[in-house]
Amino acid sequence: PAAAAVTALAPAPAPQDEAGNLRRLAALWQVTPGHGEPCATAARQNLRCLQGKATVGELRRLDRPAMLTLDQEAGTPVYALLMALDGRHATIELGGKRETVTLAELERRHDGSFTTFWRAPRAWRDEVRAGTRGPDVDWLARRLAEQRGEPPPQDSVALEGSVLRWLREFQAAQQLKADGVAGPKTFIRLNQLSGVREPRLGAPVNVATAGGK
Repeated sequence: PAAAAVTALAPAPAPQDEAGNLRRLAALWQVTPGHGEPCATAARQNLRCLQGKATVGELRRLDRPAMLTLDQEAGTPVYALLMALDGRHATIELGGKRETVTLAELERRHDGSFTTFWRAPRAWRDEVRAGTRGPDVDWLARRLAEQRGEPPPQDSVALEGSVLRWLREFQAAQQLKADGVAGPKTFIRLNQLSGVREPRLGAPVNVATAGGK
């Protein structure tokens, strides 16, 4: 169980830069980004960044630790790592220290921006569109067939016909944009349902035990 909730986010005890927080976040995936921009260097180890805007509810569905941008009264953004969520509270790491805050307080302070990491399949493209072929399409088709209890399609299948229909139906069922274009959120959800071991928000995570390589 999380520690007793606090009602307000304390100021960060020391400035925490974006790159430093991303490196700390990547450690949860057993990755130590090299010198340079963390998302670019982590990608060389097949760990991809997903950046965007999301509500706390959407982050719960995404179900993975993330770096959040918090509004600061002085106008300077503060970065916090979202480590765990339960029904009423969030566990965050702010300035290197763990805090438990109410969801209402987190929603008040979070400006919507987030960055997280995810494991991409081999030869993954940013978006997999109808009619394309390749190792990422093969991965997608196998996982979709597995979710439906269907025989796995042959390799080098195109994203069309029944596979494209499976994709759209899966996206609709998972509250994703059902446009038949497979982006990171589609792959992330398939990873989760397939039992791929990645950090989750359902239980607190411990950076100290996550070694890099």
